[in-house]
Amino acid sequence: MPLGQQAIGTMKGFVKTLVDSLVLIFVVSVLAVVYGFVTNGALTFAYVFNANFLVGAVIICIGLVMLFLPASSRFDKLTDHTTFVERYYWERYRPRQKKAYRFLFLGILVILVAGIVQLLLALAIS
Repeated sequence: MPLGQQAIGTMKGFVKTLVDSLVLIFVVSVLAVVYGFVTNGALTFAYVFNANFLVGAVIICIGLVMLFLPASSRFDKLTDHTTFVERYYWERYRPRQKKAYRFLFLGILVILVAGIVQLLLALAIS
């Protein structure tokens, strides 16, 4: 099973990530509408997609940083040159890599769902 699939897991993990992205989209959309109301003095949805896209891009950047930065590792009495790589990979880097893939999928879903909702609203309004 590829690592990206292990990060999300089964359908239950995908649904959990999808629900997290929908909640994040809703919160960011409410904040964008409030910001538009405060700055323009009227109800506007002009900032909703840009805010959601920016939040999705920031989450993807966090996931990439977590994915490529090395995990910290400490030497102890039981660590020698034969067990260092195995302990480093399985105890430190592997859980961090799973979390990084979860952030990447969350950011991608935020951008995709926000884009699909914007397209559907554009079709409905036109």
